Amino acid sequence: MLDPSTVSETSRAIVLTEVAAMGGAERSCLALGRWLHEHGMHSHFVTYEDRVGLERFASYPVQVIQLKPEMDAVHKVRALRRYFKSRPRAPKPLMSGYQPALHTTLAGVRGFHCLMHDTPSLFSDGGKAGSIRRRLGRSVSDKITGYGLRSGGQTIVTSTYLRQETERVFGVKAAIARMGGLSQTNTFRLRPVTTTLRMLSVSRVEANKRIDWMVRALAALEHAGTPLSAKIDWQLDVAGKGSSLPAMQALAKELGVDGRIHFHGFVSDEALQGLYNAADLFLMPAVQGYGIPAIESLQRGIPLLLHRESGVSDILLDTPWATVLEGGENSMLPALSAAIESVCQGRQLSVPLPALPTEDSWAAEVAQLCQWT
Repeated sequence: MLDPSTVSETSRAIVLTEVAAMGGAERSCLALGRWLHEHGMHSHFVTYEDRVGLERFASYPVQVIQLKPEMDAVHKVRALRRYFKSRPRAPKPLMSGYQPALHTTLAGVRGFHCLMHDTPSLFSDGGKAGSIRRRLGRSVSDKITGYGLRSGGQTIVTSTYLRQETERVFGVKAAIARMGGLSQTNTFRLRPVTTTLRMLSVSRVEANKRIDWMVRALAALEHAGTPLSAKIDWQLDVAGKGSSLPAMQALAKELGVDGRIHFHGFVSDEALQGLYNAADLFLMPAVQGYGIPAIESLQRGIPLLLHRESGVSDILLDTPWATVLEGGENSMLPALSAAIESVCQGRQLSVPLPALPTEDSWAAEVAQLCQWT
């Protein structure tokens, strides 16, 4: 475990608190650390416990300080307070998400920066805790977090939706820095559909990801007067695990499309790359703060279907590379049908990709907003 006293006084602290999985927030923070490293600036990560080994996913030397408190809120906040008191002259730290901002506010730190990846409306419970006690607790937490966010630092989001939500929930005006995807530059290729249409979904298989929308829409197209398979051989690959995986497998079987919809569960990076290489259309109907997989699909040359309430749709509203659906599940079938028709006809093939942000452009903007450069 890295001793905080060995970290440079000028090193920029990026606080994740809970590192239990390698998700979008962790990836974006590593991208920021890489950009800082490449531009001669020191950074380090602060967490209660790093259970995934962040350094395994980095292409540069990573410093991780694990505070290792007893895992309750009081001891966590005390650990953060001790850490920040030990670095009184360090650059203002950057919090990665809601919980770090809440705990850092409780620790008495002011003027910190925050990457607000998701607001309460996008949490797994939809921001609606069940009991009155839990709702009151969430309301108090929101007020405390808002106090910290308004104390002098920058709050940074990735989309118009999140900017509106941060102002509504926390009373703070956020800056938008749109996140990019792959750092590689040689992944793009045109993908004309020939004999088989390969669709792909990459996400955790949870209720809020709307995998069931995909399954029911594809079943409806397959059981129409002219089945989809009579027009084009097709299959859907779903990469990811989650609590809804058994239910989605059962739903596909019940609707008679289990032979065409393949649930792969967790896949290795190599296997995932193979699925991307074979894909013709990427499906992402979930509501989410941003949606980096959409950017990465386009960078590979894969058209996509996504929901308007996915933040990345802000920059994808007027291109044949993206079909943007609005509304509820009743909008999924016509949107999916239109996306399939568009990709099979190759409407995107003669149109340049829209201008897409990159990891580096995002990191440079975040570093500037934090006044780290």
